[in-house]
Amino acid sequence: MSLTLEFWYYAGMNRADEPVLARSESDLDRVLADLLQQGVQPHPTQIAAQELPTFGILDLPDRMFKMDLDPESTIGALHYYGPDPNSETGESWSWASVSNEEITLWPPVLYIDKQNPTLFPPRSALTLETIKKALHEFHQTGTRPTCIQWQDTGGIA
Repeated sequence: MSLTLEFWYYAGMNRADEPVLARSESDLDRVLADLLQQGVQPHPTQIAAQELPTFGILDLPDRMFKMDLDPESTIGALHYYGPDPNSETGESWSWASVSNEEITLWPPVLYIDKQNPTLFPPRSALTLETIKKALHEFHQTGTRPTCIQWQDTGGIA
């Protein structure tokens, strides 16, 4: 299975009101390269898959990422909201990435939400290569990536 990923971010005249689509792994790499070129985003990029379920009258994705990516250092972090793989009742929850990598002593400040300033928890910073790996996995499976570790964020969506 390969999903069509929607990246919602600011690029030129696009004020994050239209998604940039990634249908292949090379598209995904191109979109991430464009995000770096666009510079610091006013809000974290949102990523969802067109083919996956939605809910509510607004047809919100039942699972999605928020990603903050520092274009200068190419360090970022992922926040995932979706079905809890350990839940017997199918509850949804949210998690932030956990880094096992040697990141600089002072990683950039990364936000889950910039409007209501919510920082990523400590140890969330990932290299661009690890972010690519996680998003490539989601692109293929539609589930929370297992190639990285996750820390509970208490249901913050």
